[in-house]
Amino acid sequence: MKNKITNKLQENFNPNFLEVINNSHLHGGHFKADNPEHHNQTHFLVKISSKQFENLKKIEIHRKINEVLKDEFKNGLHALEIKVK
Repeated sequence: MKNKITNKLQENFNPNFLEVINNSHLHGGHFKADNPEHHNQTHFLVKISSKQFENLKKIEIHRKINEVLKDEFKNGLHALEIKVK
């Protein structure tokens, strides 16, 4: 899951900074993905900076990122914390 998230964000936003951190271990027992492959890959923190985000409000950036990752949300991603630099 982490690689999928990283690749999609790189392809869509060409960030000058990107860090994707799996925080699933902090949420043990809180949520289990239907797919056993993703049981420990459900909660992520994304730190990102991109020129494409200039002049956008924080909510607009979050919406764009969530849209790009909609398939991941359908397939086991439960929570995404986004920090824009």
